[in-house]
Amino acid sequence: MQAIGIDVGGSGCRLAVVDTVTGEVEGDVLRLDHDLETSTQDILVALHEALDGLPSLPVGLGFPGRVNGSTVQTAPNLRSTWPGTDVAMSLGRPSLVLLNDADAAAVAEQRLGAAVGEDGVVLMITVGTGLGSGVHHAGRLVPGFELGLLPHPTRGGVLETHASGRARVVETLDLPSWSGRFNEALSVMEQAIDANLIVVGGGLTEHWDVFSPLLNASAPLRKARFGANAGLIGAALAAVGLNA
Repeated sequence: MQAIGIDVGGSGCRLAVVDTVTGEVEGDVLRLDHDLETSTQDILVALHEALDGLPSLPVGLGFPGRVNGSTVQTAPNLRSTWPGTDVAMSLGRPSLVLLNDADAAAVAEQRLGAAVGEDGVVLMITVGTGLGSGVHHAGRLVPGFELGLLPHPTRGGVLETHASGRARVVETLDLPSWSGRFNEALSVMEQAIDANLIVVGGGLTEHWDVFSPLLNASAPLRKARFGANAGLIGAALAAVGLNA
């Protein structure tokens, strides 16, 4: 069965048709660039046009913030006009499934990726513009964890301010320096969640072989199988009800 998965991030949207049995992306991943100054309406219009060019299939969308049903509640890495937006109705797709982007990535890795068969507590961390997190317990998604927004114990602000991919770019951190920041975030997250496994995903995992030996965690660490595509794959799975 096919579905369309959309991953909305702080710097762009990525969408593709996904085989929900294998998790394989079929065809190209379409990227729509935006930034923090791009209006909510402009992003929605671009998504609407992109969807019009794809087959008529179930649609799932992973969003970087808290959601309730198909409505955005928070959008810490996008414009403040997003909260209150009904994404399904705005895109003309009333059956669209909306979920947090890190939750979507966690769904992909739990069902078909690095966490398959893990029945304990699995913590998924996505490193992108922000620092997302998703949690599974006994094979079921427990939505709503935003551990990247926990306070940093020594640097002030929240964890993602210091350990996200954006922080690495803004502060021109090399991988060893960024890994030290990420270890600080891991320590706080492990105090909040007693995980049996931690899966790390997001674009920065293209450097996994370089920085993974520098990471320290009590739980085993694994690279996400689907890398930067985990969010859109998980959103597609959620669109057809495979969100366990």
